[in-house]
Amino acid sequence: MKRFYALLAFVLLTVCPHVQAQKVDLDRFYFDAGYLILPREFTPPDNRTFGVRLLCSPSVASAYPEASIYEKIGLSGFQRVENDPAVGIVVEFGNVRFEKSETKVRTEEKKDKDGKVTSKTDYYTITVRYSFSGNYKILGARTDEKSLSRREKAKAQELQNNRFLQGASSADPAKSVITSGYFPYELSYTTIEYKSLTDARRYIEQNQQTIRTDLIAKYVTDALIRVNEDANRWYGYVPTQTREFLWILDSKSHPEYPIQQEAIKAIKELSKRMTATQPIDQLARDIQPVMDYFQELKTKYSGSDKRDQKMRYSAFYNLMVLNFLLDRPDQASDEAVGLIKNGYDTKDGEKYIGWSEELKKMLAKHQMASRHVQ
Repeated sequence: MKRFYALLAFVLLTVCPHVQAQKVDLDRFYFDAGYLILPREFTPPDNRTFGVRLLCSPSVASAYPEASIYEKIGLSGFQRVENDPAVGIVVEFGNVRFEKSETKVRTEEKKDKDGKVTSKTDYYTITVRYSFSGNYKILGARTDEKSLSRREKAKAQELQNNRFLQGASSADPAKSVITSGYFPYELSYTTIEYKSLTDARRYIEQNQQTIRTDLIAKYVTDALIRVNEDANRWYGYVPTQTREFLWILDSKSHPEYPIQQEAIKAIKELSKRMTATQPIDQLARDIQPVMDYFQELKTKYSGSDKRDQKMRYSAFYNLMVLNFLLDRPDQASDEAVGLIKNGYDTKDGEKYIGWSEELKKMLAKHQMASRHVQ
């Protein structure tokens, strides 16, 4: 009988090798990736300069030095110059004014077991409010048609149709206001609760200058974040570091489990070299054996059942993501199409097709082969 069971086990393992691979669980395994965020507008590399014009009221300058504000305005990938910049950033901080103070009282009651009020305690807070005025403008050459207003598009068409301007050069478009905005109008400060209104007022009187300075510092800091984000969204080449993930087999009984663990460990190690400031040619060569392995899984698990379908899904997904991060939009799109045809969780494929098309357009627009500095 023992020989019979041994023979049966041998036959099952030989004829039906997938019997021992019944379970296919996938899990997300994260790794780091770095690249440049490409801006909406293209500026030739030899003309990537920016200048800052700062207009600062005495009330702001007394709390936040102008030199410090000036240095904290930046454009990634651009050199600061004093004259004739390709991109101009104009920032104005107006006067700070005290508007009003408000006192609020909160009454806390204590009751006995019968619900009768036995004592009352009043707690006081004072809120002081200051008004601010400020704005900014980003000036530069604009080529992105999507960003043009209806009036600007009409004007451009009118000039294009002018017979006397058709031969004129348009290689160096004039600067215009790309974007602008206003900073928050009002900021406030509220004290902690005091049992005495006199104590609350005394705190405001003794700390009025510190409160004002702190509010101005917050106002300026928040404003500079907004200015830098807007300027870099339009023109800056901003390095970023992200966390990405691949779908890796998490079923220890599956025969692919050991090699998949090696694969994700290799990717985690190799991806440490994927930064915005280094080329990725060598990284692409080093990671190719892992990608070849994922490629083999598509044909190795070609069955129609859900287990094989999930294995193919992970292969398509992983290749799609890696090709996208290696700035190969065509290959990433091809893998996305394969993922959709595979039929298991197609939304990721549809999403990456759109992202790949956009990446291809942006690389062409910025005359770059990669989002990693060469």
